[in-house]
Formats: sequence, C-alpha cells, structure tokens
Amino acid sequence: MQVKYRKRILFILLLFIIGLFFLWSGLILVSLIIIVLAEVVTIKFTTTFLKKKLPNTLCKFLKYSFYLVAPILVAIFVRTFFFDVYFVPSSSMERTLFPNDYVLINKITYGTKVPKRIQDIPVIGVFFKKNGSLFEFDLYKSLKPFKAYNQGDIVVFKSIEENDMFLIKRIIGMPGDTLKIENAKVFINQKKLKEKGTYCYSYVDSTKKGVVKTFSNKEFNELNSKERNSYKKKVKINPSKKRRNNLFPYPLASKKRWTRDNYGEIVIPKKGMTIILNGDNFDLYRTLIYNFENKELNLEQGEELEYTFLNNYYFMMGDNRHSSLDSRSFGFIPESYIQGKMIVPFSRERLFN
Repeated sequence: MQVKYRKRILFILLLFIIGLFFLWSGLILVSLIIIVLAEVVTIKFTTTFLKKKLPNTLCKFLKYSFYLVAPILVAIFVRTFFFDVYFVPSSSMERTLFPNDYVLINKITYGTKVPKRIQDIPVIGVFFKKNGSLFEFDLYKSLKPFKAYNQGDIVVFKSIEENDMFLIKRIIGMPGDTLKIENAKVFINQKKLKEKGTYCYSYVDSTKKGVVKTFSNKEFNELNSKERNSYKKKVKINPSKKRRNNLFPYPLASKKRWTRDNYGEIVIPKKGMTIILNGDNFDLYRTLIYNFENKELNLEQGEELEYTFLNNYYFMMGDNRHSSLDSRSFGFIPESYIQGKMIVPFSRERLFN
C-alpha cells in the first residue's frame, strides 16, 4: 500500500510540474503526451484498464511498443526543451573549440526555440529532411527566457543561409550595439573589446617568404622577442582586386571597401529600436526586414524611411578570426535562431589529453 500511495504522490507532483510547463510553453499536445507517460509509469490506471478490455496479445504488443516509443519521446522532449549536443565541424573557433569536438548547450534558460517544421525536431527530424526543399525563415517559436544572452557567450544557432546547418560562434555584438573593426581589433560602442587569450590570427613569417602561421594571443605572447619580431599579423587593409568582396552586406561592403579586419561601423538591430533608412544603410537592413520581419520595403533615390524593428539580432564571430565564416559574411542572426549557450565542450581527444 505504501508503494501505491508513493506512486500517487509522485504522479500528483509530476502533474504540478507538467502544469508549470504548460503555463510556460502553452503547448497542449506536448503536455498531454507527458501526462500519459507520467501516468503509465506511476499509477498505471490506463494499463490496468486496457488489460481488462483488450486481448492479452494486443496488450503485450502495446506494452513493448511503449517500451520502444517512450525513450524516443523522452529524448525528443529533453533535446527540444532543455539540453542538446552539437558537433563542431570546423576550425573557426580554435583555440577554444576544435574540429570533432561536441558541445553541450543549455536551451531552457535562454528561451527554448520550438521547431515549427518536423525536420527540425531533434532525434526524428533527420528522417524527414527533403533535398532541394524551399528555403524558409520562420522556423521557430520562441518561449519565454529566464536569462538573457551576454556579449562573449558561445552559442549554437541555425544558419541563415542553409536550413539544415547549425553553427557555433561567439556573440560579439548585442542588440542595439554599434560595431566596428579596425586593424582586426573589435570596437563596441566606440570601446575596444578586450581580447581573449584563445583568439587566433594569421601571421606572416618575414624570414620565410610565403609562410603563414596561426597563433592564439596566448601562444604569440609566449614566443620570445626575436620570434615575435619575425611575425607580422596578416591584417587585410584593402579588399582584393582579383576576388569579389563577399562580406555582408553586399554590395554595400564592396562600395565602402570593407575587409574582414576593417569593417563597419554598423548598428545591430534591437527590438523596439527605430532607425531612419536611407541610401547609406538600406542594403544593411533590407534583406533582414524582408526575411525575418516579413515586411517588404522599397526606397526611392533620395528618400528616407522610418522603421521600428520587431526582433533582436546579434553579430557573431569565430575565435579564429582569420579563418571563420561568421556575421562578417552572412550578417545578423535573429534571436529566434539561437538554440542555446554552450555549457561544456567534450570529445575523445579532450578526454585523453
């Protein structure tokens, strides 16, 4: 009898927690599924009822089907709303993260992003991906966050160029910030951003023609004075004449002759911020407003237009500054695309080293 009462108390406690989840998320179907799972593993009223009404063979089929489906549903629930693991495919975050690392991210604290497409649901989404499908932008419903992101947070976000790709970078510019890069140094609101020891840059070896090496700030500072004097940071002052300037936003970046190391200044949009759109900044915001705010704006020559942003946006950069495809190339990232903040990286190499 004590076990029976304990299970009833556990079920009531789970109902209370599920009720809080429903108030937070507003997701009726998900809440009902969790209630069914909680009931089956605690008070088992449904199990007892079905045993009385259904043939034994069918009951066994339902039992083993539940054993198969329940872990999948739990995995989907945890990975969608609470925590998830992502793979690091490139060297863009060296020396903080390395290729083949995995990162565990916190979703719930910073506002879970609930997928609107079945192919974006963790665990099962991979079985519903379609080759050549139309690119979409309204991908997630954002739930209420318990904490805001900060400048310097390492986050995972959905690519705004490829619907099936996730990227991991560091938040450099917050909503409302003014960002500028001068000789590879980042300035936020006219203040130089403090450099971390793990930030990497390419250096040209003056003693060996054509030799380029990558050092983190920490590694470069550990070189002796002779070695440091032989290396010069490969800062790009002017865009290449042979290659098209693919920096964001094209063609504005090309007209202004921006490079990866000398870029901006630009104002990062913030929810509720009102700006004056004109010929100088229209290319910077037009695509963003069309794709993520669902508004099509046109500006005649010499015309000005007042616009108030509906969402928050962020400027992302990789720690490997000279080998990173980031916001300098693809632009601002809407808050709804950010999946969560990194908690900890892990990999086989980290474990054994």
